[in-house]
Amino acid sequence: MKKIKIFLLSIMMHLCFFVLFRTNRWKITGYNNFQRAVENDCPIMLCTWHCRLLYASYFFKKNKTANLWAVASTHKDSELISRFLKGASINLIRGSSTRGGNNVTKQMLTILENSQSIVAITNDGPKGPPRVAKLESYRTAIKSNAQIIAISCNSTNFWQARSWDKLHIPKPFGTIHINFSEPMKIKESVSDIKNTDKLNDFLNSQLDQLDQSF
Repeated sequence: MKKIKIFLLSIMMHLCFFVLFRTNRWKITGYNNFQRAVENDCPIMLCTWHCRLLYASYFFKKNKTANLWAVASTHKDSELISRFLKGASINLIRGSSTRGGNNVTKQMLTILENSQSIVAITNDGPKGPPRVAKLESYRTAIKSNAQIIAISCNSTNFWQARSWDKLHIPKPFGTIHINFSEPMKIKESVSDIKNTDKLNDFLNSQLDQLDQSF
């Protein structure tokens, strides 16, 4: 019964997202930054905050990207999003910082050994605090010599969920804005990294610039 319920909810979610996202216009900026990074001989870690997860997910559903992986929580509340990502032909790394975190890190390190790999991650997921990155994701990127690119997202009209992350859900007939940053400049080695202050500043400044642009 539970599987049937999740299946039906998944279908409903797909239909709702189709209407909400397809009735919006899309404005993409900085995509050339991402394309240049793909051409480099280094893996990519695409970073966004959990509150903007839906925009980024649907963008990659529309624009099929090779070698793209996403970290998906094993929590039962995340099962619908996991099904959506899988339906978008995005490879899944199952787990989170609170459930199977060590296993996720090992999977990410293995995947990022391939210089063509792209791993998308919500750095503050799955339970926050909002807009504060987890230390292990930052260390994993540096260990893998991955290019850290922020994907910042918003829309001119949206609902805001009453969740810890205040998830944005676009209203129809607006404009969705997606911006890809240039790769973050990293000078520290893994042994130097004690906190995520620099990563937080980078991701938050990119998102704040986008939010203030309209």
